[in-house]
Amino acid sequence: MAAQPRVLYLLREYPQVSQTYIKTELEAVRERYELCILSTQQANIADPNHLPYRLVKDREEILAAIREFKPHVIHAHYMIMGTLAGEIAEAAGLPFTLRSHSFDVLETRGRRDDPSWAAARDYIRRDNCLGVLGFPFLRDELLEFGVPADKLMDAPPVVDFARFHDRGSNGEAVMNMGAVRPKKRMEDFVELARLVPQRSFNLYAMGYKIDALKAYSESRGAPVNFMPALPHEAMPAEYKKHAWLVYTAHPDMKSVGWPMAVAEAQAAGVGVCIAGIRPDLKDYVGGAGHLYRDVQELKEIVAGPVPGVMREAGFEQARKSDIRAHIGRLTALWDKTA
Repeated sequence: MAAQPRVLYLLREYPQVSQTYIKTELEAVRERYELCILSTQQANIADPNHLPYRLVKDREEILAAIREFKPHVIHAHYMIMGTLAGEIAEAAGLPFTLRSHSFDVLETRGRRDDPSWAAARDYIRRDNCLGVLGFPFLRDELLEFGVPADKLMDAPPVVDFARFHDRGSNGEAVMNMGAVRPKKRMEDFVELARLVPQRSFNLYAMGYKIDALKAYSESRGAPVNFMPALPHEAMPAEYKKHAWLVYTAHPDMKSVGWPMAVAEAQAAGVGVCIAGIRPDLKDYVGGAGHLYRDVQELKEIVAGPVPGVMREAGFEQARKSDIRAHIGRLTALWDKTA
């Protein structure tokens, strides 16, 4: 039997519980590839269910791990890791691949002329960069940044469709989730809870400004339940407790991308409402949900049941993000190196 191709993952904050995007990708490739996972930063909320990894503090530790593991290719996540991945790949004489997300493109527009971004652009243009994966709605942004068109591959969110797909009945609560940051404007979720007191509102919030949000909820007399951070494996059962997902976002910042939670909720039969901060979100929701401008619009919607037609459309829309359907766009690049 031929040896498995070896892939070195160069990550930051692994195994952060919120980085389910990376967790799902790792689970999709671990059977076909031998993996070595390095993390450059400590996770502040660690996922208890993770693959073996090594925390590395500097370039020399990374190169030592490479000499020991002898990978065929290096893979990194986030455009902001492009400089380090490119630098290490060049020093080790290896090819590399990069998967971008949303925040690392949308939240860095004003900083792309600084030296670290210029270096990332230079490394991505070199021959040993095999490709960059990005969301379709960010293609123009990534091209403008300097990713060569022949290296840029469109890829939807990384979703474990099979884990969340459940056509059974759902509960009646309303949910939201994510890091408590200004771009999410979770205060809107608090206000919606005040408007629809007959529903339970559950917020799966993580870190950052969570204490301030709790204080705001109490000051508004809003019955929002703040749920603990849970591992990915526990979330399918949580989705099934809910009728609706309301994913809030700040209309002026416009830096919320294509949240995995939308596709996961649709796969679980949950109705989706998301702040319509950009036109591309209509493509992602695919008609299987509501794009709103003000939470006042959602008062009657989330007080009622999810229409059957919307629920059925949601199952099919979520399937488009199934990692099993598009992981080959990444692994085809790796296979060339083995």
